[in-house]
Amino acid sequence: MRYSNSASALLRRAGVAAVLSGTLLMAAPSLAHADSALVPDAADALAPSAADVSAAQIDGRSAIQAAAEITKHFSEVSPYVDSIGEMSVSIENIAAEQERQKAKEIELARVEAGVKAAQEERARIAEEERREAEAAAVRQQFVDTALAQVGTAYVSGGAAPGGFDCSGLVKYCVAQVYGYEMPRTATGQSGEGESISFADLRAGDLLFWGSGSGVYHVAIYIGDGQYVHAPRPGQSVKVQTLESYAPSFAKRLNL
Repeated sequence: MRYSNSASALLRRAGVAAVLSGTLLMAAPSLAHADSALVPDAADALAPSAADVSAAQIDGRSAIQAAAEITKHFSEVSPYVDSIGEMSVSIENIAAEQERQKAKEIELARVEAGVKAAQEERARIAEEERREAEAAAVRQQFVDTALAQVGTAYVSGGAAPGGFDCSGLVKYCVAQVYGYEMPRTATGQSGEGESISFADLRAGDLLFWGSGSGVYHVAIYIGDGQYVHAPRPGQSVKVQTLESYAPSFAKRLNL
């Protein structure tokens, strides 16, 4: 529905003012009759000008009718405006909830990743401990096999329970426990395994005397600063301390 410029001005003065003040219906009789009993000031404030009335009449409606129509349209549109506002708030709430949900999902993924990493680390440590326990058990078996030969006479070139020399004792014990054939001489055996410091000695490590091609003796470390070996002709396999006869270097077999 369209109105002329003059009619619009009229509507603003009469219709909109009446809607905002809540007195449109009360003012209608006074606006329709110029000789009403209203207070002059109030009548002047609400009454349209002659030009406005003429413009409205040209459009086929009185000022009161035009104002009433605006009021009616405002009443009809107002609920939709409110609905649009409520819809906007609802959309904002949905967007905010989606953001919160996304943040929760990200945090949950981070926590799950942390838990998984911790589980994998525990599994890795447990596996290392298991392997170390198995290796320690084998090393102890190696030591026990050597200790079982204590008292066996020294025999030059001997590599059996009837008699041993130093490298023969080591060769025999390695074969029994690891199933590995060590070189026959102390010099050859010194080339096996990895070098370690005396501070890092473990039961089952090998101790050597001499260096390079001049290695002349080998023994098996049994822990607590002690080792078992076949010393020399005229003696038997026995246990001795590092202080009493200190070795030159140490090696660890990784069999």
